[in-house]
Amino acid sequence: MGYMDLMSKVENIELIGGMVKHFATHRGTLDNVFDLEDGFDKTIWMNNCIEKLKKDPDSAKMLEERYMGPEYNLDELMKLPKNSLGYTYAKLMKSMGFEPHFYRSRDRPSLDDLSDYVTMRVRKTHDLYHTISGFNMYIGEIGVIALNVTQYAYPAFMLIDLIAVAAACFPGLAKIPESEKIQSSLVFDTLSMGLKMGREAKSLFPVKFEEMIEMPIEDVRKELKITPIKEGPSWYQYPKLKDEGLS
Repeated sequence: MGYMDLMSKVENIELIGGMVKHFATHRGTLDNVFDLEDGFDKTIWMNNCIEKLKKDPDSAKMLEERYMGPEYNLDELMKLPKNSLGYTYAKLMKSMGFEPHFYRSRDRPSLDDLSDYVTMRVRKTHDLYHTISGFNMYIGEIGVIALNVTQYAYPAFMLIDLIAVAAACFPGLAKIPESEKIQSSLVFDTLSMGLKMGREAKSLFPVKFEEMIEMPIEDVRKELKITPIKEGPSWYQYPKLKDEGLS
């Protein structure tokens, strides 16, 4: 009976239960995503992420190299052609009032440990994932991190997506300000788009975006097999960027 076959899924609830229990007993302060990431440092869930990356030859090479690339200077990137990856990234960041090295105060002291390296690389490339995927910085976050989770199961993002789904299913119980409550269908649709994009795209972890910054963004997307979203939870809908002709 198909219904009884669901037990094989139920038995795996220990994976999620263990994750939640870990934070309930070792959470310390949990005021932001950095704290969430730190909570997964050198755990079985982070080790699983690293093992998935090692199975991809290009990602394994990236892990060995510990590549981080140069820092981004938004003012310099704004001098690039308007259709370039660098200009689009800089324009998006400036329109949101964001800084490239937003995580400076939480830099890991060394990249020798793979857990530290993966965390720092994810932080540096996160807003570039937004740039190439088209997902905005609000509900689109669910799509961006779903893309990431699909490809290499970064644990902090996995838990955030699970929480987002739970909050959408139980809006009356979730601790969400009334102004931020959204329709559950939008959460599920955005999550689905991110999962689909992650399955169809080339492996993104080993991509050295720093070496592609002058390329036309559409060429970058074509090379990475990404079709961006431009409607719904997309930064293409931001009025400031529409006025700039980024559409």
